[in-house]
Amino acid sequence: MADDNQQQLDAIKHHVNYEPPPPIPGQEWRSYPELPTSQDLNPDWNDPQQLAEINCLLPNTWREPWKSKSRYLETHYRLQREEAITMLRYSIRKFKQNPAMLDDEETCVYTKVFVKGYFMTRLGPMCQVQFSTERSGKKIRWTQTRRLTVGTLVALSTASDRFKTICMPAIISDHRIRDGLDRNPPTIHFQWANPDDAIMDPSEELVMIETRLGYFEAVRHTMVGLQHVAGTDSPLDKYLVQADKSDLPARYIEQNPQMDIRSLVHHVPDSGSMTTSEKHAKMAEVSEPLRDYLVLDGLDGELSRYTNLDNSQLSAVHRILTKELAIVQGPPGTGKTFTSVQALQILLESQEKGSNVIIVAAQTNHAVDQILMQLINAGFEVARLGGRTQNEVIKRHSMYNIRRRRSMPLSTHRADRDFKTFDSARRKNIVKLEEVIEDVFPNELVDLKILHSVGIITKSQLESIANQEPWTTAASLPEQPTGLLAEWLGTQLVKVRPADDKDPDFEAIEDEGLDLDIEDYELDPDDCIVDDDEDANRIDGKFLPIRHQWTGANPDNYSENDFVIQRELKRENLWDVDLRYRGAVYRYWQKRLLSLHTESFRHILVDNIRITKNLKINRWYKDIRCIKSQQIEIVGCTTTGLCKYRGLLSALRPRTMLIEEAAETREANILSALYGSLQQLILVGDHQQLAPHCDTPGLGDAPYYMRVSMFERLVNLQMPFTMLNMQRRMIPSLREVLNPFYPDLKDHPVVTRSDARPPVPGMAVPSFFFHHTWTEGLDENLSRYNILEAEMIVRFIDYLLMNGVQSSQITVLTFYRGQKKKIMAQLKTKLKHWAPFTNVFTVDSYQGEENEIVILSLVRSRGRNGPHQAGFLQDENRGVVSISRARRGLYIFGNMINLTHASSASWSLWGRVQQVFTQQGRFGGNSRLPITCQNHGKTTWMSHPEDWVNCHGGCDLRCPDKLSCGHACGRQCHWVSHEKLICREPCEKILACGHRCQHVCGENCLCSCAGFTGAYAHDEFLDEEATLKDEEVRAGYDQARVATPTTQDQRRMGAPTGSRGDGRGSTRGGRHPRGSRRGLVQNGAGHRTLNRNLISTAAGYQWANFDADMEDEQKRREIREAYASNTFDDPMAVDDTFRAVTLNDRGSREMGERLTVEKSAMPSTGKDGDLLTFDATAKAMTPSMVPLTMNGGVTGAGSPTDVNGKVGGMGAGTTQDYRRRTIALVDSSRFSRPSVPRQTLPRAGASMSRLSRKSANTRQIFKPEWESSSVKDTGSVTAVEDTAENMEAQDNAAEDKAAQNKAAQDKVLRGVSDSLGDR
Repeated sequence: MADDNQQQLDAIKHHVNYEPPPPIPGQEWRSYPELPTSQDLNPDWNDPQQLAEINCLLPNTWREPWKSKSRYLETHYRLQREEAITMLRYSIRKFKQNPAMLDDEETCVYTKVFVKGYFMTRLGPMCQVQFSTERSGKKIRWTQTRRLTVGTLVALSTASDRFKTICMPAIISDHRIRDGLDRNPPTIHFQWANPDDAIMDPSEELVMIETRLGYFEAVRHTMVGLQHVAGTDSPLDKYLVQADKSDLPARYIEQNPQMDIRSLVHHVPDSGSMTTSEKHAKMAEVSEPLRDYLVLDGLDGELSRYTNLDNSQLSAVHRILTKELAIVQGPPGTGKTFTSVQALQILLESQEKGSNVIIVAAQTNHAVDQILMQLINAGFEVARLGGRTQNEVIKRHSMYNIRRRRSMPLSTHRADRDFKTFDSARRKNIVKLEEVIEDVFPNELVDLKILHSVGIITKSQLESIANQEPWTTAASLPEQPTGLLAEWLGTQLVKVRPADDKDPDFEAIEDEGLDLDIEDYELDPDDCIVDDDEDANRIDGKFLPIRHQWTGANPDNYSENDFVIQRELKRENLWDVDLRYRGAVYRYWQKRLLSLHTESFRHILVDNIRITKNLKINRWYKDIRCIKSQQIEIVGCTTTGLCKYRGLLSALRPRTMLIEEAAETREANILSALYGSLQQLILVGDHQQLAPHCDTPGLGDAPYYMRVSMFERLVNLQMPFTMLNMQRRMIPSLREVLNPFYPDLKDHPVVTRSDARPPVPGMAVPSFFFHHTWTEGLDENLSRYNILEAEMIVRFIDYLLMNGVQSSQITVLTFYRGQKKKIMAQLKTKLKHWAPFTNVFTVDSYQGEENEIVILSLVRSRGRNGPHQAGFLQDENRGVVSISRARRGLYIFGNMINLTHASSASWSLWGRVQQVFTQQGRFGGNSRLPITCQNHGKTTWMSHPEDWVNCHGGCDLRCPDKLSCGHACGRQCHWVSHEKLICREPCEKILACGHRCQHVCGENCLCSCAGFTGAYAHDEFLDEEATLKDEEVRAGYDQARVATPTTQDQRRMGAPTGSRGDGRGSTRGGRHPRGSRRGLVQNGAGHRTLNRNLISTAAGYQWANFDADMEDEQKRREIREAYASNTFDDPMAVDDTFRAVTLNDRGSREMGERLTVEKSAMPSTGKDGDLLTFDATAKAMTPSMVPLTMNGGVTGAGSPTDVNGKVGGMGAGTTQDYRRRTIALVDSSRFSRPSVPRQTLPRAGASMSRLSRKSANTRQIFKPEWESSSVKDTGSVTAVEDTAENMEAQDNAAEDKAAQNKAAQDKVLRGVSDSLGDR
């Protein structure tokens, strides 16, 4: 056991501390460092030897076996290295030729780069720099960009050198957005490729170059892995190098060929008539002979009767179980992953639990999670390396969570002690670094003793300052240093201004159109050393800032090379240095001290890197012990992780490795993961679908062929492999589209069942090719789009949704990100009536996925006459993926003329697709898409997005069905159920009031008559919150005129409403409708009665036949008769009392204090001769009680709000506000007194009067707020009753008079305001 532990620890150390061997003639590549050098990125283009090294790429002869393993490995190593650095090398060269260049399609230039400090973490020292993105010309959205992601390779140079001689590579180590990239200027962390390049000078301006193409992290670990493989022999070499077709069994299988294959038994045929016990007995009978099955002899043909696997899948399982190199090709829908899981289950159940670990990997995180989920569901212990997963179940099986929920074994106690030792050494290292930084960058001034200790000043110079008696002086600046050196500098002492120039605020935003998740920027938990870092989800450490706080003035920019400075530096007594040059001398000391400490600073960084490597070794060793103790059987990761965690995985000594989607993975990624313990390699994939990705132009094609996978190469060399041939995804007509590419592909019976694959609602055919000639466009990111095609697709989606298709059952695929953006934008604007639709993907991101209905947008089109170009569309691998994702509906939109004429490759792909659609009668060559109404079976042909405008989910015929009310629907054919529709036919019901309903059938019944509503014009309405304070209100009414109360349901059915319990009626806010009759009348001495019913037995009025106009006419006639007979008595001096009524902030009325109507002169006849008018003026009120409104009116004492809704009164606001809202004490004789607007009196004998208020000695002009022109319909109670006929005339007269009043008052207020302002 101890030996095993030591072997594991040695294996990890060998990988983490790997040092390339010395150069060997003919194998120089094995000695190359992990990170590129300055010469790699910035060679001398005039040096033939360096150019020869750049041009030493070897051709990838994938169509024939390799001559030697060394040649095989070197070819792929050099291709990977070129992929990693060539585009950055090209960007640096462009910048050297044009230092003023802006960002372009390949290059990002960052200027004004300054070192801010060093972040000391357990992952190593990280340099923090601030920078400017001024060269981008656009605002960077750091959450939606690939710029400066973790693992990106960048190059730095000084702003003065500009890569002429200086080039310093670095790796981005922390893409921190919050408190980092979101700052202005932004900051980023990186690790120097060479610690000897580490910059310590915060004033040194740098420039940083990044390339948009290539990702160094993806190939960095692969290159190191290939160097490891060069020194390791493997039983797989004969297949991969010599293309040996011996097809031998794996060594461990040959030694023990018995396996437990009982898991292949899934059902018992003809078990419908069996009881449960009989089924179990039969299953046991069939399964028992399979417990120890000799797999080398093949699988029994009878097994197919009891398993869910078809014969091709059984053959593939047997190959996986027995062969050293097992290759399985799985066309779309044939169940590759299911077959792999069945084979892995047998391998795991045939070995002792926890004895051997099987490695499962795939190109993408999604593919890894898919196969791991099936293994977890089967009950196996799984560990997931790498934290890039969104699956919550998978997250529970990450190494981080495995460590947290389970106790560590005793064997890790020694590792824990080692960790404490290493971490203690790291903290001591940081303390040493802090001391160096403190010596060079003190908070005040440098220590003269330090200057003397490093030989910058002489002993006599030190003593000349040290022996001087200090002066006591006051600092001229806040926090200015004091002491002898500060006295010596005197006025030459200045504060250092930090370099914090802000980035320009660009209006344009850089949008790369990428499909990014937040996880792309989050810290990978398996990169952390301790779990505390993972808990914070960000790298933890100690930041050591680097900055000069104080320096010397040097306005003339003297340097140490100037004669005067050299002369002053030689003075033995520093007090003899001319004051003008002391600032320049001090700056020289700072610069010299920094230069002398830089070397020791870098040595400490190197030592820190060594310590953090020991921490990484310790972490991986503890992970291995945890995996072993928990009997983990499956370890899953991406193919990049196979190399990134190579030390950890090789120490586990796995003997089997399975690569899912192997045809999508670069050959070098699999080749570099051939650990010495591997005995079996399983490759599952399909080389006719997506191929490996290559970022560098030219490397993907001849003669380098980086897009050719190991899977495709071995199949092309006719190595033994098994092909799955029965698909369970597509209906037969969709499978026919694939047959030109997979001639042997057959249908499983499940896809022919109509209940399993029902027809697409609203479509007569399950597939169609809509051909058009609409022209494409090019967006700001140089990605293609076709706006009319996008609109047509969005309208089609709307139609499908209207026909009952669930949005989750529809997927839109396109080859271009630009088109994806256009479709998403159209969906947001045109499908607002549906839930958000988000199933829009690029073809490359949809490998391994499927859906019920797939809509494919081809985009490319230059009209009917071209020029014809296909771009990505001519890639057959992408094309096969795009047409094989649908289960029961495939609809393609594109320009077939363009595709068939663009290139021979495009014709070979899309020409064959067109032939199938044409044979099926589903090719719309005349730009028409057929849709079929589910109600009438009528087919309509759609040719343009505008054709969908009048489509409501059906056809153009009228709906023949009847609604629940019995009326015919009559609408155009629609998708909405009749229960959700409102009948628009006139309602035929006779209501209880005797009238016919005035609404349409689908609405609640209504009649406007009083008999139905119960709302009469003479009703008095009072808000439930209104009060009359101490006044008692009594309501008298005639019971005979009160309508019978009705319920809400009765009112819906047409019963007349007679209940007025709340006193508000149907008028919103409780206000009186214009023309209604108010019933507040005088009732005795000081008491009023609210006469709601206006009882008049003489007239014999009843509620049903009351006519307000008739009564008003009668009153006017009585007034005219009284004038004609001159029967008026002398007016009496009667004081009537009223209240000011205002609206509060809730819209309810409130009653103010009482106002008194005093005796006035005789009324005058109105202009019509039949109405009486009076002019009333209000007596002044004290300013302390009458605050002004904004329009010059005055709120009542009891009013809480002014016209603008502000709280009135002294306590409502500040004194200044109160002054603005109050009237100062003024002499009323200085201006003409405005009058209150005219009031109309419908009663004879009414006297002219003035509204007055008893107040203090001082008076002010008073204009009631309810009469202000800016306040409309306040619903206040007045002292008189207005008639319906003269209301309009009254309003006009009131507005004229109010305007005059307001003008006069404004003049006064301006003087008052000026007076208050002076005070």
